[in-house]
Amino acid sequence: MTPSHRTPQQRDRRFARIRRLTQAIFIGSGVASAVLVGYVASAAKPPTTVPVTLPTTTVPAATPTTVPGHTTPTTVYKSPVVAPVTTTTICYSTPSGHVTCY
Repeated sequence: MTPSHRTPQQRDRRFARIRRLTQAIFIGSGVASAVLVGYVASAAKPPTTVPVTLPTTTVPAATPTTVPGHTTPTTVYKSPVVAPVTTTTICYSTPSGHVTCY
């Protein structure tokens, strides 16, 4: 083997350049990974649910009435009002502002 034509100082400078290049690549890939993970995490957020207000139904109060043949008033209850059948609408929004309702 032939001896190297570089001095120890030249060799050290070359290794230092390679070390700095390797560190720059390592740090750059770490930053790129962090940015990618942040983007994927923000894009994968669960959809936001929009609350929907449903109509309420009131039940009439009992009204005392007098039944013929009785001297004391008897309470007669009216049957409750049946509420209309409604469906719940759920809306989802994306980070870009697109809203989809089902």
